[in-house]
Amino acid sequence: MALVWREQMSVGNNIIDTEHRYLIDQINAVELALNSTENHDMLVETLNHLVEYTKTHFDHEEQIQLKFKFPDHEKHKKQHLRIMTELYSIKQKLDKILGTDQTAAGEENQSEEVTDSELNMLLEDDIVNSADEKDLAPLVALMRSWILDHMLGTDLTMKPYLKKMSPDFN
Repeated sequence: MALVWREQMSVGNNIIDTEHRYLIDQINAVELALNSTENHDMLVETLNHLVEYTKTHFDHEEQIQLKFKFPDHEKHKKQHLRIMTELYSIKQKLDKILGTDQTAAGEENQSEEVTDSELNMLLEDDIVNSADEKDLAPLVALMRSWILDHMLGTDLTMKPYLKKMSPDFN
């Protein structure tokens, strides 16, 4: 079922809300591509775009947080890092399943702030080596859950602070 933006998802900042809407569109596009079994290239391309856009969005969100002095900025940034690590893990598993060897631009830099043990746990598990096509839907569902849980949970904690600012604050 496609995700639909609802006004209660708004954090009160036009930039963040617009990017959240686009992220929802991209999650829907990945799920649509997943259901198009004829063209795995479309799934790979769409997932690559989602991963890169999520990284860009997180960077924008963190910059805005710094400007309005969000007290939970560091905690929020760590969640972003964890989600990106998990997205890269999912992407690696999908690449393994689909027989592609593409990596998202900047992936090599994302590990700088993650401990080696965390990265190894996420990226070098047996699931990567044993993944097959039946694992595609659960991996995409997991990715959807991580992004939405963050957007609907953690990001909404910014709303009281952003309400004090102009909706166009950046």
